[in-house]
Amino acid sequence: MLMAAVSCRQAEDTRYFAPEVNFAAATYTVDADSGALDVEVQLSRAAEQAFEIGLYVTSSLKEDAQFTMGAHKLTIAAGEQSGTVHIAFTSDEIWDESSWIELQIAPGERYTVNPDANCATLIAVSKTIALPVLRLVAAGDCETNPYRAETLHFEVQSTIAARSDVNVTLDFDGLACGTDYLVNGGTTNGFTLPEGAKQAGFDITFVKKDISGYDKTCALALVAQKGEYAIASDGASVEVHLCDPSIDFSTFLKTKALSNGEGYQVRQAIQAPDGSWEGNKTVDLNVSSDGSNYLRNFKNMYMHPSFSCMACSSVSQLFRLPDFCPNLVYPSPVAILDYGNNQDHREFSAVDSLMRFVLDKGETAKGKIYLHAPRTFVARYGDYAAWQEDLPAGKAWVVDSRATKGDIMASTHAALTGVISVTLEKLEGTFDFTNSDAPVLITAWFSSDDDLFMKDYDASKYIVTQEDGLWKVNYKFWPR
Repeated sequence: MLMAAVSCRQAEDTRYFAPEVNFAAATYTVDADSGALDVEVQLSRAAEQAFEIGLYVTSSLKEDAQFTMGAHKLTIAAGEQSGTVHIAFTSDEIWDESSWIELQIAPGERYTVNPDANCATLIAVSKTIALPVLRLVAAGDCETNPYRAETLHFEVQSTIAARSDVNVTLDFDGLACGTDYLVNGGTTNGFTLPEGAKQAGFDITFVKKDISGYDKTCALALVAQKGEYAIASDGASVEVHLCDPSIDFSTFLKTKALSNGEGYQVRQAIQAPDGSWEGNKTVDLNVSSDGSNYLRNFKNMYMHPSFSCMACSSVSQLFRLPDFCPNLVYPSPVAILDYGNNQDHREFSAVDSLMRFVLDKGETAKGKIYLHAPRTFVARYGDYAAWQEDLPAGKAWVVDSRATKGDIMASTHAALTGVISVTLEKLEGTFDFTNSDAPVLITAWFSSDDDLFMKDYDASKYIVTQEDGLWKVNYKFWPR
């Protein structure tokens, strides 16, 4: 019987029963000016041992700037059946009349969470705002190419009418006012919200930047001024995308220049009076540098096998300028002189960074063409017969090319008596590289101090008009 009594004695219960953890209330309301709020967390039974309760925190306010609560956890000591989360408010930094903080109990090993109970609580934070609270709004699309120097419009909205003129300060994410952009046309990085107004518009005009491949997203932001105005948390800034994408010229530049020269052959024609396009002459073009959105032309030279001297490799007259100087072209006794065995191979100088291509907004292969700055083409002219004179060592131009190594500008030959220069003052055009058959259309405006330019040109072949003292010509370019 004694043995039976011992064997029936109840064993000690060592199981751990985890308490359920909940917030005391599902919602709280607090005035930010009160300074702080204690949120109570309750346990279904006293803690048998110490443990920590994890918390998830989300808020429309900025933690550690507009409110603080320490670590996102609550320590419960053994024997305790509740605890408090202390939230302190930095009222001077809160500029919304209504904001919120949500606390949620994270799952844990030493406690349980009932999703049907108060496992989360929402704290409504209110504040009476005496100063105007400003919100920044974009009036339209916030993408632009800095090369176009466009203007974007923005508005500032205020919660109350300004009691006096409010000087609003801006920040543009590292961009410098006056160097990278202007505000309402000026270099002051701000604008005025007039007395009595609840909104005001302002313009950001970008200073022209020439950076092929540029891509940057910047935040245009309002800067709070204590005692003057505050900024709404959901309207403090607007993102602006600045981009000047690199262009793929492969459908336009397809056939390499002759004689292993630089660039690609492109055909060119000039608009005729009946609207058609006159001529089909080539020019050698290529990008100015890797990734550049500029095209340049070339005056390619090569070692001519018949003359053993450097000579112009092909007909490559950009804009066909000799066509507009007929009195400087053979059979005129005074003609453009260069190293080549006929008049077609006697050229104006090449020019770099010439045509600037800019994609239209939202396009990858269509856009506009501009001239970044005036470019000048130069040619030498003189006595054609003397240049063609037969000498014991070859024609005069051949002997001269050997002496200058093909640099006509270095020549001191007596046949060269003059220099003509033509300046491209302005250029406008369009391109569409989605279609290899679509031509590049360009309008060019020229000037020249030389009376021989545009003298006696064939008006029956070309449309040439004068505009603001410049000569205007329409061109078509297409790949060869």
